[in-house]
Amino acid sequence: MSNLNYEAYGSQGRSARSQRAAFEAARRTAVARSRSRDIAVSCSRLCFDTAMGIFGKREDSLRSATALREFWAWWNNTGAAQCAAVGTDDTAAMAEALAIRVDAISDGLAWEIAGGSSSAHVLVVSPDGDPELRSIARRWLKAAPEANLVWSYADSRQPVSDLAGYGLQIAGRDVAVRDVVVGVRRRASRLDVSVYHPLMADLNDHEQMRLAFLALDAALGEEATETWIGELAPAQDAPLDGFGLSGLRATVRELREEFIDEAGEPTWLVLQGDTPYGPLVASTQVPLAAAWAPELDTHIGVSIPYADQDASGQPGPKSLGNLRALEDHVVARLEGQGRLVAHETTRGVRLLHLYVSRGTPAAEQVKAAVQAWDEGRVRVRAENDPGWAQVQHLRG
Repeated sequence: MSNLNYEAYGSQGRSARSQRAAFEAARRTAVARSRSRDIAVSCSRLCFDTAMGIFGKREDSLRSATALREFWAWWNNTGAAQCAAVGTDDTAAMAEALAIRVDAISDGLAWEIAGGSSSAHVLVVSPDGDPELRSIARRWLKAAPEANLVWSYADSRQPVSDLAGYGLQIAGRDVAVRDVVVGVRRRASRLDVSVYHPLMADLNDHEQMRLAFLALDAALGEEATETWIGELAPAQDAPLDGFGLSGLRATVRELREEFIDEAGEPTWLVLQGDTPYGPLVASTQVPLAAAWAPELDTHIGVSIPYADQDASGQPGPKSLGNLRALEDHVVARLEGQGRLVAHETTRGVRLLHLYVSRGTPAAEQVKAAVQAWDEGRVRVRAENDPGWAQVQHLRG
C-alpha cells in the first residue's frame, strides 16, 4: 500500500500538466529529421485552440466522421500510391494533398511519413501532444487498412530505432540526440526528467523545451512519453548522475514492466491522504493516462453514498461488501465499452471514475446498473474528457 500525501500528490500532477500545456505550441514548430533513415516529411500546425475542440459540438463530430471516411477512401484509391512518392519531385504535391485531408479530420492533428520497421513507409497521424485530439487520432488508426510491405500506420510518433544516427533541427541548428544527457528522478509511477545538450545554452526557453520534448519522443515515442514521463525540464549543465537516451529507454521499459502485467493490463495502487474534511482513500490503475487508452474519451463519475461507515467516514464491513458488489456490476454493464480507472472514498461517499468511448450507450447502462442501490441516491454524471482531466489529481 502506498502512503502518499494526497494534497501534494495532486498538486504535482497539475504542475506537470500546466508546464506541458504551456510549451505544446512551441513544440509543434520543431521538425525532426533523421540522418540514417528514409526521408521523413512532417506537417505540424501552430494552432492550439482547444476551447472550441472537435468534441465540443455535435456538428464537428459528424464532420470528422465524414472526413475520416473520405480520407481512407482517397487513400485506398490514389493516396497510398501518391504518398509512396515521398522524396521525389512529387513530394510537395503529395504533402499538400495529405495535409488537406488530415486538416479536414481536425485542426491540430499532425502527420508524418517516415521509414517503417516492418514496412517501407509508416504514416503517422498524431494529436501532437494535444489530449483533446487523442481519441480522434485513435479512431483514424482503427479505420486504417491492414498494414502491408509498403505501408503501416500509427497514431503517435514512433521511437527512433537508431538514436546514434538521429538528429533534430532546432532554430536552424543541427542537434545530434546522441549528445543528449538526461537526469531521472522517480516519482510514484512516473519519471521526472531533466534534459541536457551542449547546445542548450544557445537556445531560448521555448527552443530548449522543443529540444527536450522532441528528444524524448525520439527515444521513447509519443505514447510512452505521455504515459510515463512527469515533469520535463531542460538543464544548463549535464546531470552528475546522468546518462544517454538509450539508458532512458531501459529505465522506462523497467517502469512499464513494474506496472503492466503479462496480459498487458495495468496494476492498481492504493493511495491514502488527508483532506480538510477527513481521510481519503483512493485506488487507481497505473498507468492513469489518456495516452494509454485514447479511445476512452468520456468520463462518467458515479457518486455512491453508503450507510455503514466508521468514525473516519470510511465504509464499514456491510457497506464495503455492497460497494464492491455494485462496482463489479457497473463494470460488467459496460460490456467492454469502457473501464473503471480509479475510485475515491471519503465522508460516506465513494466516487467511481469510469472512462468510456463516445457514442456508446455506456452512460445509460451505468445509470440502469445503480438504480437498485438502497443506501442513498446515486448520482451519475457523464462529460467529455479526452485528456482524463478528472483523474489527474490521482496521477503520480
